[in-house]
Amino acid sequence: MTKKIYEKQSYLRELTTVVTENTCEDGHIYVKLMETIFFPEEGGQYSDTGVLVYGDKKVKVIKGELIGNASESETDIRYLVDSEIPVGSEVRCELDWDQRFSRMQNHSGEHIVSGLIHNLYGYNNIGFHLSDDEPVTLTVDGKLTAEQIRNLEIKANEAIYEDLPITDSYPVKSELSSIDYRSKIDIAGQVRLITIGDPAAPLDICACCAPHVLRTGSIGIIKIISSASVKGGTQLSILCGKRALEFTEKNIDNLESVAKNFSTHRDNVPDLVANLKAENRILKNRLSEAAERSILSEIKDDGPGCIFTDIELSPVSMKNIFNELVLRKEGYVGIFSGNDENGYMYYAGGRDLDARELAAAMRDKLSSKGGGSAGMIQGRTSSSQDEISGFWVETCPIILARKGK
Repeated sequence: MTKKIYEKQSYLRELTTVVTENTCEDGHIYVKLMETIFFPEEGGQYSDTGVLVYGDKKVKVIKGELIGNASESETDIRYLVDSEIPVGSEVRCELDWDQRFSRMQNHSGEHIVSGLIHNLYGYNNIGFHLSDDEPVTLTVDGKLTAEQIRNLEIKANEAIYEDLPITDSYPVKSELSSIDYRSKIDIAGQVRLITIGDPAAPLDICACCAPHVLRTGSIGIIKIISSASVKGGTQLSILCGKRALEFTEKNIDNLESVAKNFSTHRDNVPDLVANLKAENRILKNRLSEAAERSILSEIKDDGPGCIFTDIELSPVSMKNIFNELVLRKEGYVGIFSGNDENGYMYYAGGRDLDARELAAAMRDKLSSKGGGSAGMIQGRTSSSQDEISGFWVETCPIILARKGK
């Protein structure tokens, strides 16, 4: 079995070892090593990458993966590489350290957050994913309020300020039942526990196979980016360390850019945005009322049953126009607000007609979404103006003929 040096020496960046196996499967080359500093893809975390220096040649380590029977604790590690290396060759492993350290910061930060959630609110982590491109996500089996999440972020960063030790241990099976640790899944082989803080009064103890930083201070900062309610629980998105710093810098730069464009201080931006939204709402209502008056004045008894406008009409204006169409015209009528690119909002129906039959046909022919009553339906469709007009000319008469109208 490959000796997992990364478990006890997570900061080791280089290692000289020997290739013990070289195989080729479906055109892919795999090697096994006597010892390794490359963590494989396991436990929700991506594999380490790096190179194997063989003489004057650098062989790229693309991915590490577990092989064998996990249920019987007979797993080993092999690495996908881009070139063959003879068995017995001595190689120098060079780890992609920046990538590894970033992952350790974020994984150790996730342990802190998950441990605090368990300690403070009694919830368990039921899902975890560490990505290099997106925030780390963790899902717990309970609902967290906005106030609890704010408190959680404060407590998590206080744990960083305390610079607590992060240690691993390998208790025997008989000891595990007396240890209060998270992630008590059925593991066939040796369980590795990661402890944050004093083992006598830990912040967290969790079963984990991945490398971690040695002290919480190395995480630097923990930032909860967002939260979302999921079935039966809450999903948090977090960033830690350098990635959290880069996220913060980017958002401050964006805020400064907005403030500069409006010649104000960034502290004033929230009130500025609120005022702009209020002004925009007033202007939209005025535009909608003006468009309503114009449309109403142009309705003709012998005109088309459906009317289109590219102006965003308010619900009140949509309803007023629809009511006028129903009074003036026989058959089904509709008012559509929008454009072909973004789709149309609509109010539709007909005098003495069941609008729900129209809704069923629109769902079938126009992929519309919405609902309503026999008197009126409303919703949205992504169909084009030509498609909607064609429906009104071709399909609406068929529905009316079926009803004997």
